[in-house]
Amino acid sequence: MPWTSDWARAFSAGQGVSGGDWSARLRGLLDGLYAQESRQFALWLPVCLGIGIGVYFQLNREPDWTWGFLPLIPLLLIISGAARRVGWGALALSWLVLALTTGFSAAIISAHTARAPAISVPLGETVEGRVLELSRARSGAPRLLLDQVQVYGVSPERMPKRLRLTLLDDRFERLPLPGERIRVYATLMPAGRPVEPGGFDFHRRAFFQSLGGAGLSRGHLLILPRTDASGPLDSARIWLASVRYRLSKGLRDALPGPPGAFAAAIIVGDRVDIAEEDAEALRASNLAHLLAISGLHMGILTGLVFFVVRFGLSLPPQIALRYPTKKWAAAAALAAGAAYLMLSGATIATQRAFIMVAVALGAVMLDRPALTLRSLAVAATIILLIRPISLLDAGFQMSFAATAALVAGFQAIRGRDMPLPLPDGLAGKVLKVVLVYVGALLFSSLLAGLATAPISAFHFNRTAPYGLLANLLAVPLMGLWIAPFACLAAIMAPLGLAGPPLQAMGWGIARVLDVAHWVAGLPGAVQPIAAAPALVLPVLALGSLWFIIWRGRWRWGGVAAVLAGLVIWQGAPSRPTVLVSPEGRLIGVLQAEGRSLDHATAYSFAARTWLQRDGDPADQLTAAGRAEFQRTHGRLMADLPDGWRLAVFWGRDPTPENLATWCGQQTVLVARYGPPVTGDCLYVGQRDLRRGGAVAVTIRDRQATVQYAEDPAISRLWSR
Repeated sequence: MPWTSDWARAFSAGQGVSGGDWSARLRGLLDGLYAQESRQFALWLPVCLGIGIGVYFQLNREPDWTWGFLPLIPLLLIISGAARRVGWGALALSWLVLALTTGFSAAIISAHTARAPAISVPLGETVEGRVLELSRARSGAPRLLLDQVQVYGVSPERMPKRLRLTLLDDRFERLPLPGERIRVYATLMPAGRPVEPGGFDFHRRAFFQSLGGAGLSRGHLLILPRTDASGPLDSARIWLASVRYRLSKGLRDALPGPPGAFAAAIIVGDRVDIAEEDAEALRASNLAHLLAISGLHMGILTGLVFFVVRFGLSLPPQIALRYPTKKWAAAAALAAGAAYLMLSGATIATQRAFIMVAVALGAVMLDRPALTLRSLAVAATIILLIRPISLLDAGFQMSFAATAALVAGFQAIRGRDMPLPLPDGLAGKVLKVVLVYVGALLFSSLLAGLATAPISAFHFNRTAPYGLLANLLAVPLMGLWIAPFACLAAIMAPLGLAGPPLQAMGWGIARVLDVAHWVAGLPGAVQPIAAAPALVLPVLALGSLWFIIWRGRWRWGGVAAVLAGLVIWQGAPSRPTVLVSPEGRLIGVLQAEGRSLDHATAYSFAARTWLQRDGDPADQLTAAGRAEFQRTHGRLMADLPDGWRLAVFWGRDPTPENLATWCGQQTVLVARYGPPVTGDCLYVGQRDLRRGGAVAVTIRDRQATVQYAEDPAISRLWSR
């Protein structure tokens, strides 16, 4: 595109207006801008929906459900023609407001739809329910997802819709199968609380999953007779869950060890037996996305089916010359994608991948380009309207960021001929195909890596510098070896001949794991990054979208916004000086060499999260060894910056006089139990810990500020 755009030339033409008529210049500018960018306006629809959804989730107070009718106002202005009569500017503004309010309304509707009873306080009761899913906890213990729940002693109107139980007692003959009912005594708890202000909100995730709580069971497990399904859809869901379980078990039996666990993960979404060392190697090498059934797997499968079907239909001339084989191949690929969606458990990530693939294949069947920013916008719009909470998922953000970067990048180089000094004949043609494939793989991996790296660093506080190398080695194995043999095994399974293809697939999986472990073992394979301010991600996203969507030279303002976001990240304030976990069970103090912890093994999730968000590569044991705490019976002391000190009381019955003794100036006083205290200290007491959850104390410029993870001033549907 020439540097001098159409709208800029229109602005220059306006300079000839007598008397320096600036209104004429402005009209020329806007008309030229509209002529150049009008086709791009539709691409902003999912962006505006996302902004409206984001506004809803940032509110401190839950809006009344009547706000869900807000889109009717701009819609009536558009339908009645009132906006058009005012001018195209008013019409454009009406469409903008309609998109923003529609996203806001969709979020309200989804929240009220997901609302379900939940466990509010810990309790021990007998639990009965139907098994929906079988997985494993991080410790390896079996974990069950139950519906049709009955908790003895809980009234029907307060009965949770779903529960997740972890079985700590392994004294049972077999695990229950999906569709079977169980009865067991369990300790039930509400969804976990954030371990620090700004940390992951487990309550919100559980709320939108209609998950009423979690439990631990050490008692005898009783498997009850099956009950009839509540309808055809319920029956189909249980049947699919049973098929998935049997297929997963068959894969692990056919491919013992890590290859079988990996195969079960990528085919049916079952990560039960993925070893922690393999999972960590995949994360450290930036190959963890291979375990998630997402756009890569769905794209490989549907692309393979599309190619095979179209190639097969092109062989008979009487079919190839008379019928739209390309559309037939797209329909077959779409059917294969739908079957894969059901077989994999239809998780949120898989639903998102299927919608993206369905939009692309639908475009093929309608004789439209398959992979364009417009089709990507359609897929994003559908997902955001159906499940607005997806906007906050790292998977949603990374998949659409990678796809948008790939589409925009390949559109930018389309039609550009890059002459290569190749020999003539067959050798030259083969070499050209190889170079084009390798070049496309390098280019796509680079684009996807650059697009997803900031999002990954923001959410997971780590980067994988060798991720590009690992993906260049592993992704071709997925597309050219593992996926084809998996499809061949599925075709040969009814004939009882799936063994050889499965063994070949297992060999490819073993090589992928070899790549992951090799890359993860390289020096500096994982670079920790401190947590960024919440503002950074929206700035980076909007800046990138501004650059990708617009066509004029003003698109470069998006690059400036991205740079500004990185500067904000780099200049972010230091992490909190003191962190206190919910109920005061773990204390972390930021010192010169890193955060010191007062426990070496207990409360490991909070410890691991704190260190990751600090950008600290140390483990909990190392962090506990840094401690410069002074411990006495029932009390812990530590020195803080700027002359402050920390005093923590663990005892159950500290006297008001004892607490008041320590409540002096420049003192942070934390008491898990005991009465309120007045004094010159910054006091965090039992009531504060129960209501506010985790606590962060930041000391800067000799001033101490306190922040609670669960601010009582914030009242949302999913609030504790």
